[in-house]
Amino acid sequence: MAETDRRVAFVTGASQGVGQAIAERLARDGWHVIVAARRREALDTVVAGIATAGGSAEGVVLDMRDPAAIEAVISTAAERHGRLDGLVNNAGRFSGRRIVDTTLDEFRLNFIMNCEAPFLAMKAAIPAMIRGGGGAIVNISSVSGLRATPGTGGYGASKAGLIHLGAIAAMEVGEHNIRVNTVTPGSTWSPTFRKSVEGKTPEEIQAMQKTGTILGRFAEPSEIGDAVAFLLSDDARFITGVNLPVEGGAYWFRGGNRLIGKRH
Repeated sequence: MAETDRRVAFVTGASQGVGQAIAERLARDGWHVIVAARRREALDTVVAGIATAGGSAEGVVLDMRDPAAIEAVISTAAERHGRLDGLVNNAGRFSGRRIVDTTLDEFRLNFIMNCEAPFLAMKAAIPAMIRGGGGAIVNISSVSGLRATPGTGGYGASKAGLIHLGAIAAMEVGEHNIRVNTVTPGSTWSPTFRKSVEGKTPEEIQAMQKTGTILGRFAEPSEIGDAVAFLLSDDARFITGVNLPVEGGAYWFRGGNRLIGKRH
């Protein structure tokens, strides 16, 4: 495939975990992937891995807390390639404190990373997509944005806001052949999540999975990547404004084993 024929996708928070899996899947599908994150060394590792697998990628250092940088980096990337076909807003942060223990700065940082940064990225990407005749955007939210969970006030509220923001964006840009959808993961075996369960026994982790999802396990990052790749693809050409939960039924099964009896 000629480089000029490749669709171009910009993926934030792509140096590890879910973001890395998204970038790798898109590269396998023939996209040129611009992977963005704060750490250059980690970005270089992801880009090298994609190249080794026969894909096309480049890394750009981007701090999603910097509004001016978001606009400049995305606009420059689109101008350099002459197109921008896809945007994946994956970068975010998690805060696990109760409301009374959360500082105002920490609460605001959740919204800066999980809602404001995707807003700015979409604002920067949409003009390039309009010039190119269309495109697709996928925002990565969380099941915490769908259901109330103690200890996730700032995080859950900001992720709920992102779901609503995506639906509004879809309504505003549909006339330009731009689709906007949201993917909502539950617990996923990312490096961050693995670190959060350090110290738990295998039996405790297994119990968490059985009581947390209908399918009795947590997601692999690649499974989130598969969902994103679908929504960016032409197979999803008539899908927009949708929030797609990719969480093994966690929304419905919360505490399900206690409600319906022992799970075998």
